[in-house]
Amino acid sequence: MIFLGAISDTIVAFHWKYFINSIGYTNLNLLAANANLTNAERNYYIRLRDNENILKSIIIGKPNELKSEIDYYQTNVVNNMPLLSQYQMFLSFGSTDEILERINRKAELIVGRDIVKERMREYHDHFVELNDLLNANLFEPVSINNRITITTLKSMYSLLKNQFGINLKEYYKRISSIFSYDNLIESREPWGAYKLTFALGITVCPYCNRNYIHTSYNEHGKTRPELDHFFPKSKYPFLSISIYNLIPSCHVCNSNLKGAKDFYMEPHLHPFIEHLNGFQFEIKYLDDAIEEIVPDTETFHIVLNSVTDSEEEKTCINNSIKTFLLNELYNLHKDVAQELLFKSVYYNKTKIEELKMILGAHSGIDDNFLKRVIIGTYADINSIGKRSLSKYSYDIISKTDLKSTLDL
Repeated sequence: MIFLGAISDTIVAFHWKYFINSIGYTNLNLLAANANLTNAERNYYIRLRDNENILKSIIIGKPNELKSEIDYYQTNVVNNMPLLSQYQMFLSFGSTDEILERINRKAELIVGRDIVKERMREYHDHFVELNDLLNANLFEPVSINNRITITTLKSMYSLLKNQFGINLKEYYKRISSIFSYDNLIESREPWGAYKLTFALGITVCPYCNRNYIHTSYNEHGKTRPELDHFFPKSKYPFLSISIYNLIPSCHVCNSNLKGAKDFYMEPHLHPFIEHLNGFQFEIKYLDDAIEEIVPDTETFHIVLNSVTDSEEEKTCINNSIKTFLLNELYNLHKDVAQELLFKSVYYNKTKIEELKMILGAHSGIDDNFLKRVIIGTYADINSIGKRSLSKYSYDIISKTDLKSTLDL
């Protein structure tokens, strides 16, 4: 969970120019003139066509502007298009994997079999309700006296997903013709996904600060970060190419952990909204008395705590910790914390002065670089997004004498 800072005006200008010169901008004008569309859909296109500031707020607007546009879309489009409203209800249940996590054997151990059975009945009833609203007759309801199985729910979910895909195909095709993510990732010149991620220069995943995500492309090959839609494009397709909705991230965070979770309905920390001081990594010892100067990794674990008075920010922090498994994953890096504790003991003021004398005044190594050598990463809190585990390392060091010794 790393703060990336605001996107530069130059990058924003390139992104806006890309859109207004794209086929999407042309399609917006055509759809705004299409009298065969429903009033709710056509009026939305007309609003965007006739007000460049609103269109800019979608394409290059900051996160709060995107949230305002979501509010408008939900009120004026979704609420006036029953099929779209039903689809969003369906999306709110999450993916098949997310549903299964709530009703599998592990869930039974955590909350009890009776609660899981109740959840299964609730999913069944919701699916039946959607089936009735669609008038699709996709499946027969399970009698109240009969047992609902996971296989049954998976089948119902799959049939509903397929039916919504059919019913909303043309709508999503139209709106995607304006805000085409596929065109952005396929585009090479003068702008596209590779140019965007290269220009942003983000080298470590901002969600986890663990995995590197460099961009490189030439005639021999190419690689770039995945672009996560902070607000999912499945639910908010008009934000598919919004620059502040495209978060360069690693595969683990984007595909394995986040998926299509709705961060509008369930707020999380946004990498482009400052939050550096809202949370900290800490070492929690399992025993009150620690005999070793530097404890074994088995005697402590890592916890990530919110340290803010803002309830809104606490909610975002806790949701992010849960979604991206930060407590679990960072406990796989306890050896790094242990090494930092060794350094805090070894590198006292005397040892650091000795090191300076060995290097010599003319070595070209300044105090900032020396701090990086000792800590093993950037010592400047504003540079923690440049290297893996930097925020973690900075927080661990901050709880030791090495912080004052290095004047961090």
